[in-house]
Amino acid sequence: MLSLQIKSGDYITIGEDIVVQVFKESGSRMRISIQAPREIPIVRGAVREREGETRPAGLHDHLRLSPSKQRYLARKQQT
Repeated sequence: MLSLQIKSGDYITIGEDIVVQVFKESGSRMRISIQAPREIPIVRGAVREREGETRPAGLHDHLRLSPSKQRYLARKQQT
């Protein structure tokens, strides 16, 4: 899994056809813009989970960890 930190307004590309742009709104709210071909389904995770799908493996928890906690957990996983 690739995990990136990007600034508001920055974007990433996935392949040649998909562009994802992130915007910070107020507080902890974020807005994303996704440009993708119509034949690629884009579904919010909460909707998938509500319909009985399991959360994809490897995703980060929704809680943001402090950098020191991230280092601690990374060291713990190595042992």
